[in-house]
Amino acid sequence: MRTAIVVLFCALLVTPLEAASLSGVVVDASGAPVANATVSAGGRSVVTGSDGRFELPDVPDGEFAVQVSSPGFAVTTLIFTGTTADARAILHPAPLLEAIVVTASRGAERLSTASAATVVTSAELANSAGGALDDILRNTPGFTLFRRSSSRVSNPTTQGVTLRGVSGSGASRTLVLADGLPLNDPFGSWVYWNRVPSAAIERVEVVRGATGDLYGADALGGVVQVLTFAPDRTRLRMTAEGGSHSTGRGSVFGSTKRNAWELLGAVEVLRTNGVKVVGEEARGAVDVRADSDYATGFLGAGYAPGPWHASFRVNYYDENRGNGTPMTYNTTNQTQVSGEAGGGAGGGAWLARVSGGTQKYYQTFSAVAFAGRGSERLTTIQNMPSTYANYSAQWSTGVGSATILVGGEGKRTDSQVEETRYAVSGAVTLPPVTGGVETSQALFGRVSLAPTDRLSVVLGGRADFWRSTPEITTLARHSANFFSPRASAEFRVSSAASLHASVYRAHRTPTLNELHRGFSVGQATTNPNPELDPEKLTGFEGGVLLTRGVTSSRVTGFWNQLEGAVTNVTISRPGVSPILRQRQNTDTVRASGLEIETDIRPFPRWTFSALAVVTRSHFASAPIQPQLEGNRTPQVPGYQLGGTATYVDPRGFSGSFQARVIGAQFDDDLNAFKLDGFGVVDVSVSQELVRGVNVFAAIENLFDADYDTGRTPIRTIGWPRTFRMGVRAFLP
Repeated sequence: MRTAIVVLFCALLVTPLEAASLSGVVVDASGAPVANATVSAGGRSVVTGSDGRFELPDVPDGEFAVQVSSPGFAVTTLIFTGTTADARAILHPAPLLEAIVVTASRGAERLSTASAATVVTSAELANSAGGALDDILRNTPGFTLFRRSSSRVSNPTTQGVTLRGVSGSGASRTLVLADGLPLNDPFGSWVYWNRVPSAAIERVEVVRGATGDLYGADALGGVVQVLTFAPDRTRLRMTAEGGSHSTGRGSVFGSTKRNAWELLGAVEVLRTNGVKVVGEEARGAVDVRADSDYATGFLGAGYAPGPWHASFRVNYYDENRGNGTPMTYNTTNQTQVSGEAGGGAGGGAWLARVSGGTQKYYQTFSAVAFAGRGSERLTTIQNMPSTYANYSAQWSTGVGSATILVGGEGKRTDSQVEETRYAVSGAVTLPPVTGGVETSQALFGRVSLAPTDRLSVVLGGRADFWRSTPEITTLARHSANFFSPRASAEFRVSSAASLHASVYRAHRTPTLNELHRGFSVGQATTNPNPELDPEKLTGFEGGVLLTRGVTSSRVTGFWNQLEGAVTNVTISRPGVSPILRQRQNTDTVRASGLEIETDIRPFPRWTFSALAVVTRSHFASAPIQPQLEGNRTPQVPGYQLGGTATYVDPRGFSGSFQARVIGAQFDDDLNAFKLDGFGVVDVSVSQELVRGVNVFAAIENLFDADYDTGRTPIRTIGWPRTFRMGVRAFLP
């Protein structure tokens, strides 16, 4: 017996111990699996599968470190001891210093220097309590809409995006894209934020500052791009939710890839009874809930054998909105077809896109009894059919340390404004059909240079050729040719700090809506102006981007001067009688400010972010309209503060807290109607039930803040406290 024990003991001494192994899953902060992430330990590495799972054999015995990385995420390091069969690694978005924004260069090459850009990932979208994309983006520095209303209840024509205080009218001065194609309305440039199903959104990139050298007249304030998931593997993402105000939403995205063929599709539907948009102190019998419903989706296919690729997509959008009284509502119906192809040529890469579609927009206006708001009468019906087409092509290549991009694009929009007007007497008037045809062509180029290892310089320019032909032949045609240059430089002081600066000039042409369509809001009527000229912006920005330990920060100062700013100018305002305005070119708007962003990650489970923006935007010179000189630019708040705290537990729980404070602003050019500042707090929580299935709950406007969104002069108010709960699924 003693001999057997000795033999066994000796055998254990000479027999090597079995190597430890590690297996588990890599997910983002929302619980969705992260495919193709690299998991490394002890000199060995593996890549996660489509379900985010991995198995790492032969890891070191005892305590060892595991590093997990994936493009677009911060590198995560975890400590394990011995064999682990169900490890869970959570990846958080990359910090400010590491974020790469392809929108700034129109493609995969990072041609731009480090500029003021923000990336909002799908995990951050999922963990936000905001009920619509535009509500979530309000936590982006400098991002504002022409009015403060959520897109769930506001009239779509007010959804014009403003960045860095460049405003004056409801037209968007920021280009909004979805996978490279414009989301801006072809007639009026406002934005339908619901057109992209939320389940399909992989990230949103916000580039602040004029980028006219690449994107032209629509990018006076910057570019916002919504990027959907690529059909690079089989996946299914679903969300179903319900909440206050009889609101329900369902969103589904799916994709698959077989050999060189790709297929993807998405659909989303929403229905809400909405809320009353007039302040409680002024409501009358005509004030009802501003309800809305929409259905949107896309279906696409692609072929990518390797050296080249081609894809095709069809988008559909149908929306119906009540505008807060029984007689006022609007509808939108849009169908879009697009195609894309790309590959290699001449030692570089080429990419071409083409898209086109039709849109029908219908809206009614009414006159409400000013005293008591007890009755209303129908005043105007507008029907605006449009057809549009866009095309673009670009080629990029590398020559030594330089990267070159050249290209061209064009668009054509044909829109009509058909009106029926009803007088107090009941008489019906059919004014002549207005509208027109807008065409533009452009050539652009950009070169990125690296004279030293620390210095990068980017030079770009774009030539635009614009023409607008009115439907009414007695009106004058408009045309303009202009050049938009931009120069940027970045100096990397160290691996943790860099300085950047840009100087630019950009232009914006008036939309067909500004030229030919009038509208009424409350007691104010705004008339079009077929004589409008393009706006011209000159500006610069400069700042520092740095990191120290778990903290990364960016500070950017900017100065913009907008000449000929298209503004809704008040012509007469006799007492409380109807207010008359007209879109006019004013002389000079100056907007300057400071943006501060900070990202802090003190513990693996916690992420904190904060922002502060101070903006001064005013009419600096207005000899044509002297009553405006010195006034603040409409719809631009003086300051914006925000903060977010996110907690993610490896056991599948996550919680998020968001707060934002917006300073006071004015609803008109004369600064007669002030919109007071306000603060809003949102919270959300999520818990994984089984792998890939989460339940969530969110409270928007937790303290039920009653805040102004407009004064016409009746006070309209923002979205009240709202509860939402639902389920999300990520398969695999």
